[in-house]
Amino acid sequence: MKTLRKKILHSFTLIELLVVMAIIAILTALTLGAAGGIQNKAARSRAAAEIQAMSTALESYKLDNGIYPGTSSMPLATSSYNPTAYTLSSTLLYQSLSSLTNMTGTPGGKVYMSFKKSQLSSTSSCYIVDPFGYAYGYCTNGASSGYNQGFFDLWSTSGKTSSGAANTNVWVNNWSAN
Repeated sequence: MKTLRKKILHSFTLIELLVVMAIIAILTALTLGAAGGIQNKAARSRAAAEIQAMSTALESYKLDNGIYPGTSSMPLATSSYNPTAYTLSSTLLYQSLSSLTNMTGTPGGKVYMSFKKSQLSSTSSCYIVDPFGYAYGYCTNGASSGYNQGFFDLWSTSGKTSSGAANTNVWVNNWSAN
């Protein structure tokens, strides 16, 4: 006489599979959320380092020329919350520090700072962009009245493009500890 054997199937139930998938989805969401914050912090750190390097180059420029580069049409740090408004001042900053008028030219004077292509705009008017893709803001005190008395402001809006009053507390700049 033959003994009948029962085949025992080992498998997961639908509920168990759904629970595992839900746990994986939650862990993925947590990981991606943290990655966004880390990228923002890294971009802010890079902007702070670039501002420090440009500040050093501006000091060298002033030692050689007696004044910081500037024009009478430079926007003040509180005059606009739109980072694209700083394109002209960032273009002046690029031309003054690199002695170039475009990305492919040869220097016409002393080079105070060299820029990587990733730090420059991809448009025909070449200007310095922050890690968020916007022009750096730059102005010298007294630029609006036609003279330069001895200090400058250099900032990144940290990609904040909301309308309304400027919230300089989230900016990366050279006038406060970040």
